[in-house]
Order: sequence, then structure tokens, then C-alpha cells
Amino acid sequence: MLRDFTRAVYLNLLWALVTADSLCIHLQELHNKLQYRQRVKYTKDYFPINYAVQVHYEDIYRTINVTQMRNRGFTESDLKLLWVFINSQVLETILEVLPKRHPSRNYVEDVALLFNYLRMGVEEMIEDIEDERVEEILYRISDMDVESRRRWIRPKALFDNCYRVLKQIFHCNWVP
Repeated sequence: MLRDFTRAVYLNLLWALVTADSLCIHLQELHNKLQYRQRVKYTKDYFPINYAVQVHYEDIYRTINVTQMRNRGFTESDLKLLWVFINSQVLETILEVLPKRHPSRNYVEDVALLFNYLRMGVEEMIEDIEDERVEEILYRISDMDVESRRRWIRPKALFDNCYRVLKQIFHCNWVP
């Protein structure tokens, strides 16, 4: 399973952005984890009706945000980097409020682990960022405290956004 994957495999191969096929292979596990049935089961069915978590406005990364950022000249690498950092932040927020024995906890931890591997793979890319807009976004999302959370959103909506943006910025032909 996921926990059996070695860290070295992810770190060496995940962010070879020039070879999209290689990247798609390594994102397959994340793609599988974010399939519709799993998202419904673990982020909707196991939660009370209308359950929501409080997040920062910047933590909601939708396909419309990607489209707007592309129109403003953000590179594909920038969009992917932001996707990794924003979603890893969102997963940390969900894990903060999720009880230890909640039936969805293992699922969210597995997805968070995948994002941690992705995040470790892109840490060195941060030093090479030339776009000040990306630096500002990364600064804002990493410098926010708990009190600045203003938006209430359902966990399923956050996972849906994560999956849709994954499909939008990584042009892969994954097998369901």
C-alpha cells in the first residue's frame, strides 16, 4: 500500500516536471485516493450533514483560480507548486479538527502523506521562484494563524477542488 512506497522514489522522480509521463505515473496513487467513491465515503458519508471546517480564503484552490492565474501569466510550474502547498495546508487543517478515532482519519492521513512527499520534492523549487506573486501567495498561506480562518467549507468540497485542479494542471491519462 501507500505506506510501503519509499521516500526516495518520490523525491527522485516526482518533480521531474519536464517528463510529464514520469510525473503522471507517480501521481497515480494520489489520483486513485481522490476518486469520487472514496471522496464521498470518507469526506461526506462519515461526516454529519452540513459539517464544515474553517479555512483561510487562500486555502480554497479551485479550477477558476487556475484559469485566472494562467490568464495573468503564471507558469505551469507555479500552478503545480501552489497546488501542492495549498492542499497540504488544507489537509493539515482537516487533520487538526478530525478526532483521532474518526473513520475518515486514516484516509485523510494517507492523502496527507502523499502531499508531504510531494511537498518535500518541491521544497528546493521555492528557492528558484522568480515570480514575486507566487512568493507572496506562498508567504500568505504559510504565515496565517488559526484566528485568520474566515471561510467555512465542507471537507468534500475541499477534496473535490483538489481533485479537479489535479486533473486540470496535470494532463495525464490515468486509468480509473
